[in-house]
Amino acid sequence: MSEPVRDVFLSSAFLGFMEERKRILEVDPDRIWISEAERPDLDSRKEGISSFQILDEMVTQIRKSRLFVCVLGGQYGSSLFDTESVSFLEAEIYQAALFNADVRFFLLEPFSPDERLAGLLDLLRILRPGSVPVRALGWSELLDNLKRTLAEVPRRRRRWNVPIRGFVGALARARGDTGTDLEFMDRTFRRVNARPDRDRIRSLLDGLGSEMSMERRLTRMWIALRELSSAPYNEPENSEYLPLWEAALGAWSGAAAWYGLHGHLYAGRLSAVNSILAIRARLGSSRERTTDFIQGSKGARASEYFSISKLMTSRSQRFHYLSLAEQDIDDAISSELAQLTGYLAIRGHIRLALRRRYAAMDDFREVLRLKRISNNEAGVGEALGDVGLAQMALGDHRRALSSLNEGLELARRSGEPGFAIRIQKRLAMALMRNWQPLQSLRVLSDAYERADALQMYGQIEPPMRLAHQICSGVRSMQKFARL
Repeated sequence: MSEPVRDVFLSSAFLGFMEERKRILEVDPDRIWISEAERPDLDSRKEGISSFQILDEMVTQIRKSRLFVCVLGGQYGSSLFDTESVSFLEAEIYQAALFNADVRFFLLEPFSPDERLAGLLDLLRILRPGSVPVRALGWSELLDNLKRTLAEVPRRRRRWNVPIRGFVGALARARGDTGTDLEFMDRTFRRVNARPDRDRIRSLLDGLGSEMSMERRLTRMWIALRELSSAPYNEPENSEYLPLWEAALGAWSGAAAWYGLHGHLYAGRLSAVNSILAIRARLGSSRERTTDFIQGSKGARASEYFSISKLMTSRSQRFHYLSLAEQDIDDAISSELAQLTGYLAIRGHIRLALRRRYAAMDDFREVLRLKRISNNEAGVGEALGDVGLAQMALGDHRRALSSLNEGLELARRSGEPGFAIRIQKRLAMALMRNWQPLQSLRVLSDAYERADALQMYGQIEPPMRLAHQICSGVRSMQKFARL
């Protein structure tokens, strides 16, 4: 007899709500996953179990689930660190609300949320318009609604990454046009008595150094940013927290770009960059520039406008965002020479999209020259990937193949998986144009597997999934033939 497929995740337990959770579980015990039944070993009261071990397991289960069900009885939930920190419940809701297409919230009568939960629900109404119901339900009606919901959701697991591009676009459309000046979380802050814990936030930032998973980077920074939001960056009395805001938003912006959170999202890259620009305007220009300075610059905003242009469905919309990108990148190049190579690379891609191929090649070659002078192996690899892309645009497919192969080797050797994946996609295109279709499919399939493993969903496109399915099918047939 096969094991039940627990494809429905029920939001975390908290004291005073355990009996109610048992009643919810009884609706369909074969499908609903609850932490206390499935993973009793994950208990923060046990010695050696960290909050992040528990949280990472929750995120893994949310990713595997077809449906996220959240029944709220008015309590904010158990905190990750102490009574005033972000709760496990909020961290789970953030993960599901931002990155899962099927999320259902139920409010249980009598619903009288505490201040922190009320603030979280206000934020959810911004991030996911229409997701939080207006009316609370009694037990009988709630359980009936839950049964109908489960009947509507097919019993099969969903692929986590497949809907990310369409999903974030749907969120933006549901909210309507907010313009290009939106800021992070629409400046909806956490109103609690406690001030942010600087040491805790710094430890979260320091812990990103060796973390390659984009989901974990985003989760850690969500916690840091929600902690910081008890000291809003737009209020003069909170100036001491501005450097931490800048660092956390910079880390969020970088991970969001790889994850694919583009467009007019209040938790996407554009909103993060706009918030950093506002913060830097308050900080002034006298402070030391960080190594990640580009994430909160006009260059980063130009890069984001360029990414948004690729999501637009009409030529006029694409041109609009490319024009915004061009204006910002010109401003960045004229004012911030220390980041010149990064800005020139961004300008090269904008020019390539505007069909100014020779001008784009000039930018990419200059970046390559400067990276070679500085002996920056990773930078040389990335620049060769850009040169190869321009060579393809100019019809020089053989040289493109050489540039891309060399760039991929350097990117891999220097430990830059994101840039290596990006180069692989271009290499697959060059191989196809050089009449090597089978090798092209293998390279594209490998790029898919690497991007999927690191949750770099912004790099995954439909042809990559198709190539992976074809190669997986071929491998399965070969394995069967050997039996």
